[in-house]
Amino acid sequence: MIGRRNLLAMLLASSAAGMRRAMASELPPERLPVPAGASGTPGLLVAGNQSAMADRWKPVLPRTLAQGFGLSSPLPVRDTVGQDGVTGANLFDSQFASDGMMALAAPGSALVSSLCGDTRIHFDYSRWLPLLLCMTVPVVIGRAQLHRSLGNFMRDRPVRIAVSTLTGIELPTVLAMTLFGLRPIPVTGLATPEAAAAALRDNQVDVIQITDPLGTPDTTALIDGLAQADFPALFTLSTQAQPFTVQDQTIMSMETRLGQDAHSALGSLLYAAWKPLAGAAAVDLALVLPMLTQPTTLARWRAATALAIRDSAVLSLTRDAGRTLLTGTDATAALQQISGDTSTIMTLRRWLAAKLPTWRLG
Repeated sequence: MIGRRNLLAMLLASSAAGMRRAMASELPPERLPVPAGASGTPGLLVAGNQSAMADRWKPVLPRTLAQGFGLSSPLPVRDTVGQDGVTGANLFDSQFASDGMMALAAPGSALVSSLCGDTRIHFDYSRWLPLLLCMTVPVVIGRAQLHRSLGNFMRDRPVRIAVSTLTGIELPTVLAMTLFGLRPIPVTGLATPEAAAAALRDNQVDVIQITDPLGTPDTTALIDGLAQADFPALFTLSTQAQPFTVQDQTIMSMETRLGQDAHSALGSLLYAAWKPLAGAAAVDLALVLPMLTQPTTLARWRAATALAIRDSAVLSLTRDAGRTLLTGTDATAALQQISGDTSTIMTLRRWLAAKLPTWRLG
C-alpha cells in the first residue's frame, strides 16, 4: 500500500521539479556505525548539532534521562551535523527503527522542511512516537499594514521578510503575509534574532520572526528595544485565543489578527495549510521514538521522560521562558496536528511551487 508521503510525492512531482534541482541531498554516503544504544542500553541521537535546540538541550537531556532510567552515567549521544536536523532525522528513520532504544532529539526546522517537501527528506515524522515536545510561541515583528483595504489589496504591496532560507523555519511568517493579502519577498541569510533585528533597523527588511521570544534575557531585551524603535510585535504564530505577553507588549495570535484584518482568509485552504506549518516552527524540541517501538520499551522511555522533566535543569529551561512541555497524549495530539493531512500538505506545496521560482530570481 502506498503511504501518505509517497502518494503526495507522486502527485506533486511535476510542480516540485524545480525545487528538487535546487536542493542537494544531505544523506551521508555511508551508514553510521551501530551506536552503543542498539545493544539494549538507551541512547540519544541529536539531529542538527549546530542548532539552537542542540545547544540548549544536549547538555541536559542525556543526564536527566539517564537518571530516569536509573543509570549512573549520561546516555550515550550520537551527533549529526547541520542546523535544520534533516540529516539526523533521516538517519533515525533509516537506521534506528528497530528496537526503540535510540531516541531522537530534533528541532522544529526538520519538521518544517518535511512539510515543504524538501527533496532531502527521507523520514516521516507523522509516524514518530513523541515522548516530549517543547513548544515556543514565535512572534512576528515589524512594520506592515495588515488591514486589507481596497487600496493596498489592488497594489499587491510587497513586504520583505527576514528568513534563514527560502523554506526555513520562518516560512509561516512568509505564508502569513500572503494570507493578509500582501506580496511576501523573503530576504535570505538572516538566521539569528540579532541579524534579523539589525536588518529591520537598517530598512533591509520590513518583518522578522523571533521563534523563541522569551528564551533568553538578551532576546527579550532585543524585542523590547525594537518596540521602542517603532517596530512592534504584530502577532504570534498561534491559533490560541489568549494573547501572549513579552515585556509590556500584549500580542494577539495570528488567528485573532487574521479575523480582525482579513477575516475571509480564515476559511481558506491556505490558512488550513498554515496551521501545521506554524505548529512545526513552534517546536523547540521533539524527543521521539520509532513507530515500531515495543510497548514495554515505550513505557520505560515515558517513565524516564516523566522523571526527567522534573529535574531542575529542565525546569530552568522552561520556567519564565515562554516554553511549554507536552508529554503523553498531549504530545501525541500536538504531533498529529503538526503533521497535517493530505489536503493541507498539497495546498502548501502548490503554493510553494508557485512562489519559489520568483523568490529565487529575486
